[in-house]
Amino acid sequence: MVDVNKLSITQIDQITCFNNANELEFIMDEIQEGSISNTQEKTDITGKGGRKIGSLKKNKAVTVSATNGLLVGGALAAQTGSEVERGSFKVRVTDILTVNNDTSSTTQKAVGTVGAEIGVVYLKNANGSLGSKLTQAASTPKTGEFTYDPATKTLTFPAGELADGTEVAAFYDVEVEAAKISNDSETYSKTLKMYIDVTARDNCDSLYHGQFIIQRADFSGEFDLTIGADPTVHAIQAESLAGGCTGSTNLWDFIVY
Repeated sequence: MVDVNKLSITQIDQITCFNNANELEFIMDEIQEGSISNTQEKTDITGKGGRKIGSLKKNKAVTVSATNGLLVGGALAAQTGSEVERGSFKVRVTDILTVNNDTSSTTQKAVGTVGAEIGVVYLKNANGSLGSKLTQAASTPKTGEFTYDPATKTLTFPAGELADGTEVAAFYDVEVEAAKISNDSETYSKTLKMYIDVTARDNCDSLYHGQFIIQRADFSGEFDLTIGADPTVHAIQAESLAGGCTGSTNLWDFIVY
Protein backbone atom coordinates (compact mmCIF):
# COMPACT_ATOMS: atom_id res chain seq x y z
CA MET A 1 0.00 0.00 0.00
CA VAL A 2 1.36 3.42 -0.94
CA ASP A 3 1.56 5.85 1.98
CA VAL A 4 1.24 9.42 0.64
CA ASN A 5 1.85 10.92 4.09
CA LYS A 6 5.63 10.73 3.89
CA LEU A 7 6.46 11.31 0.25
CA SER A 8 8.82 13.86 -1.23
CA ILE A 9 8.45 14.82 -4.90
CA THR A 10 12.03 14.95 -6.15
CA GLN A 11 11.57 15.87 -9.83
CA ILE A 12 9.17 16.43 -12.70
CA ASP A 13 9.86 13.77 -15.30
CA GLN A 14 7.72 15.08 -18.14
CA ILE A 15 4.56 16.92 -19.10
CA THR A 16 2.39 15.35 -21.80
CA CYS A 17 -0.63 17.06 -23.38
CA PHE A 18 -3.43 15.76 -25.60
CA ASN A 19 -6.29 17.43 -27.46
CA ASN A 20 -9.98 16.48 -27.27
CA ALA A 21 -9.48 13.81 -29.93
CA ASN A 22 -6.86 12.22 -27.62
CA GLU A 23 -4.11 13.08 -30.12
CA LEU A 24 -0.70 13.94 -28.72
CA GLU A 25 0.05 17.67 -28.86
CA PHE A 26 3.48 17.66 -27.22
CA ILE A 27 5.86 16.07 -24.70
CA MET A 28 8.07 18.30 -22.53
CA ASP A 29 10.78 16.19 -20.91
CA GLU A 30 13.75 18.48 -20.17
CA ILE A 31 12.04 20.33 -17.34
CA GLN A 32 14.34 22.42 -15.18
CA GLU A 33 11.68 23.43 -12.67
CA GLY A 34 7.92 23.53 -12.26
CA SER A 35 5.12 24.24 -9.84
CA ILE A 36 1.43 23.53 -9.28
CA SER A 37 0.02 26.57 -7.47
CA ASN A 38 -3.26 26.09 -5.60
CA THR A 39 -5.33 29.04 -4.36
CA GLN A 40 -8.77 29.78 -2.97
CA GLU A 41 -10.59 32.87 -1.86
CA LYS A 42 -11.82 33.25 1.70
CA THR A 43 -14.18 35.97 2.88
CA ASP A 44 -14.67 36.48 6.60
CA ILE A 45 -18.19 36.46 8.05
CA THR A 46 -18.41 38.84 10.98
CA GLY A 47 -20.97 39.37 13.70
CA LYS A 48 -21.54 41.89 16.47
CA GLY A 49 -18.57 44.11 17.13
CA GLY A 50 -16.79 42.84 14.03
CA ARG A 51 -16.18 39.42 15.54
CA LYS A 52 -15.17 36.77 13.04
CA ILE A 53 -17.82 34.06 13.27
CA GLY A 54 -17.14 32.15 10.11
CA SER A 55 -15.79 32.30 6.60
CA LEU A 56 -17.03 31.87 3.06
CA LYS A 57 -14.65 29.92 0.86
CA LYS A 58 -14.90 29.96 -2.93
CA ASN A 59 -13.04 30.21 -6.25
CA LYS A 60 -10.45 27.49 -6.00
CA ALA A 61 -7.81 27.87 -8.71
CA VAL A 62 -4.82 25.87 -9.92
CA THR A 63 -2.01 27.19 -12.10
CA VAL A 64 0.72 24.99 -13.57
CA SER A 65 4.08 26.54 -14.48
CA ALA A 66 7.13 24.84 -15.93
CA THR A 67 10.41 25.79 -17.55
CA ASN A 68 11.94 23.46 -20.12
CA GLY A 69 15.58 23.48 -21.17
CA LEU A 70 14.66 23.04 -24.84
CA LEU A 71 12.12 24.70 -27.11
CA VAL A 72 9.11 22.42 -27.74
CA GLY A 73 7.21 23.12 -30.96
CA GLY A 74 3.92 21.57 -29.83
CA ALA A 75 3.95 23.61 -26.61
CA LEU A 76 4.64 26.77 -28.61
CA ALA A 77 1.66 25.86 -30.82
CA ALA A 78 -0.49 25.42 -27.69
CA GLN A 79 0.52 28.87 -26.47
CA THR A 80 -0.21 30.53 -29.82
CA GLY A 81 -3.28 28.47 -30.68
CA SER A 82 -1.71 27.19 -33.89
CA GLU A 83 -0.51 23.91 -35.34
CA VAL A 84 2.96 22.78 -36.33
CA GLU A 85 2.94 22.85 -40.14
CA ARG A 86 5.46 20.88 -42.17
CA GLY A 87 6.19 21.57 -45.79
CA SER A 88 7.98 23.92 -48.16
CA PHE A 89 8.34 27.55 -47.02
CA LYS A 90 10.24 30.66 -48.07
CA VAL A 91 12.92 32.20 -45.86
CA ARG A 92 15.19 35.17 -46.52
CA VAL A 93 18.96 34.77 -46.58
CA THR A 94 21.82 37.26 -46.62
CA ASP A 95 24.68 36.56 -49.01
CA ILE A 96 28.01 38.37 -49.37
CA LEU A 97 29.24 37.70 -52.91
CA THR A 98 32.67 38.29 -54.46
CA VAL A 99 32.90 39.44 -58.07
CA ASN A 100 35.29 37.63 -60.44
CA ASN A 101 35.37 38.15 -64.21
CA ASP A 102 32.13 40.18 -64.09
CA THR A 103 30.20 37.36 -62.40
CA SER A 104 29.42 36.00 -58.99
CA SER A 105 27.24 33.22 -57.56
CA THR A 106 24.71 33.00 -54.74
CA THR A 107 25.24 30.22 -52.21
CA GLN A 108 21.62 29.12 -52.63
CA LYS A 109 19.03 29.28 -55.40
CA ALA A 110 16.96 32.47 -55.16
CA VAL A 111 13.23 32.06 -55.85
CA GLY A 112 10.59 34.59 -56.80
CA THR A 113 9.22 36.39 -59.84
CA VAL A 114 11.16 35.40 -62.96
CA GLY A 115 13.63 38.14 -63.81
CA ALA A 116 13.34 39.66 -60.31
CA GLU A 117 14.36 36.80 -58.01
CA ILE A 118 16.86 39.01 -56.19
CA GLY A 119 15.73 42.46 -57.31
CA VAL A 120 18.54 44.56 -55.85
CA VAL A 121 22.10 44.01 -54.61
CA TYR A 122 24.31 46.48 -52.75
CA LEU A 123 28.02 47.21 -53.18
CA LYS A 124 30.01 46.94 -49.96
CA ASN A 125 32.12 49.93 -48.99
CA ALA A 126 35.65 49.55 -47.67
CA ASN A 127 34.41 50.08 -44.08
CA GLY A 128 31.89 47.25 -44.41
CA SER A 129 28.80 49.44 -44.85
CA LEU A 130 26.48 49.06 -47.83
CA GLY A 131 26.67 51.62 -50.61
CA SER A 132 25.35 51.89 -54.15
CA LYS A 133 22.68 49.50 -55.32
CA LEU A 134 22.44 47.56 -58.57
CA THR A 135 19.06 46.53 -60.00
CA GLN A 136 18.26 43.17 -61.56
CA ALA A 137 17.55 43.27 -65.30
CA ALA A 138 15.71 40.69 -67.34
CA SER A 139 18.30 40.61 -70.15
CA THR A 140 21.79 41.97 -70.90
CA PRO A 141 22.73 44.23 -67.98
CA LYS A 142 23.51 47.91 -68.46
CA THR A 143 25.42 50.19 -66.11
CA GLY A 144 24.00 49.84 -62.60
CA GLU A 145 22.30 46.53 -63.40
CA PHE A 146 22.89 42.79 -63.19
CA THR A 147 21.19 39.62 -64.39
CA TYR A 148 20.57 36.40 -62.49
CA ASP A 149 20.31 32.82 -63.71
CA PRO A 150 18.58 30.65 -61.05
CA ALA A 151 19.68 27.44 -62.77
CA THR A 152 23.37 28.21 -62.24
CA LYS A 153 22.88 30.72 -59.37
CA THR A 154 25.03 33.16 -61.36
CA LEU A 155 24.90 36.96 -61.28
CA THR A 156 26.34 38.72 -64.32
CA PHE A 157 27.43 42.39 -64.22
CA PRO A 158 28.25 44.78 -67.10
CA ALA A 159 31.71 44.07 -68.54
CA GLY A 160 34.42 45.87 -66.62
CA GLU A 161 32.05 47.76 -64.28
CA LEU A 162 33.12 45.96 -61.09
CA ALA A 163 36.72 45.11 -60.29
CA ASP A 164 37.62 41.57 -59.31
CA GLY A 165 37.33 41.15 -55.55
CA THR A 166 34.46 43.63 -55.20
CA GLU A 167 32.01 42.45 -52.54
CA VAL A 168 28.27 42.62 -53.10
CA ALA A 169 25.49 42.03 -50.55
CA ALA A 170 22.38 40.21 -51.75
CA PHE A 171 19.13 39.57 -49.84
CA TYR A 172 16.79 37.00 -51.38
CA ASP A 173 14.24 34.27 -50.67
CA VAL A 174 14.97 30.54 -50.82
CA GLU A 175 12.65 27.55 -50.62
CA VAL A 176 13.27 25.22 -47.66
CA GLU A 177 11.67 22.08 -46.28
CA ALA A 178 10.81 23.06 -42.73
CA ALA A 179 8.40 23.15 -39.81
CA LYS A 180 6.42 26.36 -39.22
CA ILE A 181 4.49 27.75 -36.24
CA SER A 182 2.46 30.94 -36.69
CA ASN A 183 1.21 33.38 -34.07
CA ASP A 184 -2.07 34.55 -35.64
CA SER A 185 -3.56 37.67 -34.06
CA GLU A 186 -7.05 36.13 -34.34
CA THR A 187 -6.21 32.70 -32.86
CA TYR A 188 -5.76 32.12 -29.14
CA SER A 189 -4.06 29.61 -26.83
CA LYS A 190 -5.42 26.07 -26.48
CA THR A 191 -7.08 24.07 -23.72
CA LEU A 192 -5.58 20.57 -23.48
CA LYS A 193 -5.60 17.51 -21.23
CA MET A 194 -2.36 17.51 -19.25
CA TYR A 195 -0.46 14.71 -17.52
CA ILE A 196 2.40 15.69 -15.21
CA ASP A 197 4.67 12.74 -14.37
CA VAL A 198 6.81 13.06 -11.24
CA THR A 199 9.23 10.93 -9.22
CA ALA A 200 8.59 10.63 -5.48
CA ARG A 201 10.61 9.16 -2.62
CA ASP A 202 9.47 8.12 0.86
CA ASN A 203 11.45 8.30 4.11
CA CYS A 204 12.63 4.72 3.58
CA ASP A 205 14.18 5.75 0.22
CA SER A 206 11.63 3.79 -1.79
CA LEU A 207 10.85 5.38 -5.16
CA TYR A 208 7.34 5.91 -6.53
CA HIS A 209 5.87 7.26 -9.72
CA GLY A 210 3.25 9.97 -9.42
CA GLN A 211 0.98 11.57 -11.97
CA PHE A 212 -1.08 14.75 -11.78
CA ILE A 213 -3.97 14.62 -14.22
CA ILE A 214 -5.54 17.91 -15.30
CA GLN A 215 -8.54 17.34 -17.52
CA ARG A 216 -8.63 20.89 -18.88
CA ALA A 217 -5.40 22.89 -18.86
CA ASP A 218 -6.06 26.34 -20.31
CA PHE A 219 -2.71 27.56 -21.68
CA SER A 220 -1.63 31.16 -21.27
CA GLY A 221 -0.78 33.05 -24.44
CA GLU A 222 1.65 35.27 -22.54
CA PHE A 223 5.24 34.06 -22.77
CA ASP A 224 8.77 35.24 -23.52
CA LEU A 225 11.42 33.71 -25.74
CA THR A 226 14.62 35.26 -24.43
CA ILE A 227 17.57 35.05 -26.81
CA GLY A 228 21.01 36.19 -25.73
CA ALA A 229 24.05 35.11 -23.74
CA ASP A 230 22.21 32.22 -22.07
CA PRO A 231 20.51 29.37 -23.95
CA THR A 232 16.81 29.92 -24.67
CA VAL A 233 14.45 28.15 -22.27
CA HIS A 234 10.77 27.46 -22.87
CA ALA A 235 8.38 28.46 -20.08
CA ILE A 236 4.70 27.49 -20.06
CA GLN A 237 1.78 28.34 -17.81
CA ALA A 238 -1.72 26.86 -17.77
CA GLU A 239 -4.77 27.23 -15.56
CA SER A 240 -6.86 24.21 -14.61
CA LEU A 241 -10.55 24.50 -15.52
CA ALA A 242 -13.35 22.50 -13.90
CA GLY A 243 -16.38 21.16 -15.72
CA GLY A 244 -16.23 20.55 -19.44
CA CYS A 245 -17.79 17.66 -21.32
CA THR A 246 -17.06 15.20 -18.47
CA GLY A 247 -18.81 17.40 -15.90
CA SER A 248 -15.99 16.79 -13.40
CA THR A 249 -15.35 19.47 -10.76
CA ASN A 250 -11.82 18.21 -10.05
CA LEU A 251 -9.01 20.66 -10.77
CA TRP A 252 -6.51 17.83 -10.63
CA ASP A 253 -6.11 14.20 -9.59
CA PHE A 254 -2.85 12.93 -8.09
CA ILE A 255 -2.14 9.22 -8.47
CA VAL A 256 0.89 7.60 -6.80
CA TYR A 257 1.94 4.04 -7.54
